[in-house]
This record gives sequence, structure tokens and C-alpha cells, in this order.
Amino acid sequence: MKERLETFDISVSEKTLRRDFKIIKDLGYDLNPNNSHVLSIENDITHEIDILNKVKDRMNSNSLHQFITDENTLQSPPTISSVVLPTILKSITNRISISFVYQKFNSNLKSNRHVAPLVLKEYNGQWHLLAFELDSEDPTAKVFGCDRINSLSTHEQFAINLIDENKQKIIDFKNTLGASMPLSEWEPSKPYFKTPITETIILEVNKGYLNHLKNNPIHYSQRITNEVENGFTRVYFKLIPNLELIKFILAQQGDIKIIEPVNLKKFIREYYKNLISDIT
Repeated sequence: MKERLETFDISVSEKTLRRDFKIIKDLGYDLNPNNSHVLSIENDITHEIDILNKVKDRMNSNSLHQFITDENTLQSPPTISSVVLPTILKSITNRISISFVYQKFNSNLKSNRHVAPLVLKEYNGQWHLLAFELDSEDPTAKVFGCDRINSLSTHEQFAINLIDENKQKIIDFKNTLGASMPLSEWEPSKPYFKTPITETIILEVNKGYLNHLKNNPIHYSQRITNEVENGFTRVYFKLIPNLELIKFILAQQGDIKIIEPVNLKKFIREYYKNLISDIT
């Protein structure tokens, strides 16, 4: 591999290659040489690489005790035990079931959960886990706030068919900001959004906020283009429109304009017509 990279005038040390290959393999993916002697990965692991880096940053950074909100103010993040995120990530990688005590949102009510962890996600300092409940009368994939997980322990491997059976939920969970409901399930926006599908979101962003997005991508699908008009640059995302996306857009009023999809543009213009001026 090192020799092949050098044919393209790319110089990478053996140590760096071994380190990067190890990160990929630790995520549970195999590197397979094809007929051209190129290592390939069949799975799309962009989300997984992004989350791995965020977990590492959270564990190693001195900025763990604060995060930037949509209003660009520093606040204390939800308290998460130092073992929760790496344990969950490792359990997802190795397909290991976990159990924990879970506290209901805005309540002191607690319950014991035994789940198959499927996807870990972070947005705006908030960490969420999509997991399949194993000991439930209504077994299904549910979302759990990681700051409300306590007494975490690992157990046996869970069946791989749980991943296959929940494949669409996994994709949808990855393709939404945060954990709020899709607009297709929110009563005011139902006329505009029939089903929770992943759409191409096109925003125009001014120069000042564009630098913030470059340093702090809001989603792994974020793609900043060279398309510039009147000081605004087009930025593309692949997302399921949800309340969190609307909150993000409204919080940057004046810095962001919506181009597509048209139904999202129309809904924000109509529903928030008394709050906005020029973002659409």
C-alpha cells in the first residue's frame, strides 16, 4: 500500500498507515484487497469514523466541561460518566449487548434496560444511542439519552440479524440532527412532509458563519462547495428534515438561507412567518 501511494506522489509513513488501518478495524470493518491491490471497504463508515473521533475528543480534550449552543454561548453539557461513551462504542463495534439503569427525561422515574446497541450519535453536545430492547414486551429500536444512562454493564453478543432487521432505522437515525422527531410526524408540518425520507438540503451560508461550519461540521454529510453568489456559499447535507434542523436554521437567521428542499422552505416561511425576515 505504501508503495502504491508513492506512485501518486503521496508520502505516508508505515506507522501512520498501521494506525489508520487499526482505527478502521477497531470499528469492526475488514480491509480487503481487490484485483488492483487496493484496499477497499464495502461499508459506508463515514458516520462511524466521525463518532470515533468525537468520542476520542471528548475523552482527551480539556473542553469537556463546556460546549457551544446554537446561540454560541457556553453552557455546561449533560453529565455523562467517563466510561459510558467508550463502552457503548466498543459494544457496538463488537456486537455486545449492554444493560443499564435509565432515567426518564424530566422525571425521577428509573428503569432497568437490556439492549443491543446499534448506533451512537452526537449533536450540539448531546449524545444519543439507538438500541434494540431485548427484554421488552414490545421489542423495538428506541433512542436513549446517554446522559441518563447509569450502572452500565456489558453482556453477551447479540444476533447479527438485529442489525439487518433495523437497517432502515439505523440509516434514518444517522441521517437526522439530534433526536427530535421527523417533520413528517409533527402535526403542524405533516401537510408538507408525508414520509421521513433523507433529502438533499441545500443552504447558502455567509462567509462569517461558513468558517464556523468548516471548523464545526453539524453532520458527517456536510459538503461545502465552491458555489458562491453574493457572498453566500452553498453547503449541501443529506438529512431527514426534523425539528432540530429547523432550530439550527432559525438560530442562524441572516447567516443562512434555505435553497432546497422547497417544502422545507415553504413550511418555515409559513409557520414561522412572524419570526423570520430573510432566511428564505
